[in-house]
Amino acid sequence: MELKTAAATDWTSKDNTLVGIFVLLSLALYGALAWRLAQGAYLDYYNLAFDFDPVRMVDALASTPPDFLNFKHPLMVLLRPLAWPMLLLGLTAKESVALVMVGFGSATVAFCFVFLRHAPIERPIAAALTVLYMVTGTQIFLSIITETYTVASFSVVLTWVIAQARIADPSRFRRVRYAAAVLTFGATITNVAQSFIAEMLVAWKWEGFARAIRRCFIFGIILAIPCIILAITIWYNALREELQDPVLALKHVWWLQTKGPRTSAGEVVMTFFTFSFVSPIYSWLMLPEGINMRDFREYAFPFPGQIAAPLWLVFCAVGTVAGLCHRQYRVIASGLAVALVCNLLFHLDFQFRGSLYLYAGHMHFLIFALAAGLAPWLSVTNKSGMAYVAVVLLLAVLVGADNLPIVSTFVTDFDNVHVNCVAPCTDTVGQ
Repeated sequence: MELKTAAATDWTSKDNTLVGIFVLLSLALYGALAWRLAQGAYLDYYNLAFDFDPVRMVDALASTPPDFLNFKHPLMVLLRPLAWPMLLLGLTAKESVALVMVGFGSATVAFCFVFLRHAPIERPIAAALTVLYMVTGTQIFLSIITETYTVASFSVVLTWVIAQARIADPSRFRRVRYAAAVLTFGATITNVAQSFIAEMLVAWKWEGFARAIRRCFIFGIILAIPCIILAITIWYNALREELQDPVLALKHVWWLQTKGPRTSAGEVVMTFFTFSFVSPIYSWLMLPEGINMRDFREYAFPFPGQIAAPLWLVFCAVGTVAGLCHRQYRVIASGLAVALVCNLLFHLDFQFRGSLYLYAGHMHFLIFALAAGLAPWLSVTNKSGMAYVAVVLLLAVLVGADNLPIVSTFVTDFDNVHVNCVAPCTDTVGQ
């Protein structure tokens, strides 16, 4: 039984103010951390932590000639104009691209609040949940590290905000949804599957299953046009060379796959559901190129995390069940759950030398939005709603007390890098 009134979830100027506040808070927090990280050597190397390749993103957005990355992230160089203003102001390439990532991270937080408010979740509850989201581990790291996954994470949130609006009114954002899908495709090709799941969800609700399939087919044809045009424009020279030797081209495509042994399903679930939100103590892996890489692989936490991790898992489980049972929220929750299951199954196979945290941004918002599923049931005019806000804020304090010291140390740990190779070292990840 929903306890709130419709007026309690209407969007007003107060929500616009809160969006501005969350953007400013995120810019201040992520900006300070990203700026400090950019002063060290972390952004000059491959694989110092989490198997990220931050130097490639710096080169893609701020170096001449640019690094085109690879076809898994086909359109990222189109974001180069975002770094130009900072470069013109005299900032370094690392500082400029770091601030671009901060912008995407802050926008992700803002859209998280928008999603929650239209869930519908009352303003105080949605605000508390957004504070929690802002201090989760993957959200912080992706907002300060120059990586494609930062843009991918933003595109996922944008996709589901648009889907949520179209579930209520399918005439809304008819063109914008294509722009969001192009961004999703351009950041990480496989994430475009979420655009199709969202489209299927909206069409199924309004037109039924059979017509939804037809609608998705049309959506795919229309989406393919700008994606193909942009991809060919950017990759024309590379494609022309590859087509001269189709056999070699097929080999190159094959070698884009990740290699090596796979982790267990339990480790996949643990990384994406726990480590993505509450950062554990670092694990270390000596790489062949001479880098002792840090990663999150073991269930071992500082004291605040020892409390936060199990509390978060309970919160997540209860919220997911409650959201799937809620008459209104279950529609969007079902789409989120399908997208999450598809991602989990995909990453049972698609992974590299146990570095699962590398892909956490693809599922971070999906898990969080499902975990927030109890909130639509509650109202702050009742004791249960106030108790929920108190739990969320307590969890935010505990998660922040775990994550922020780890990140604060992280941004200064690379002022002096001692490795047995010359920067940027060999890129063996093939992201």
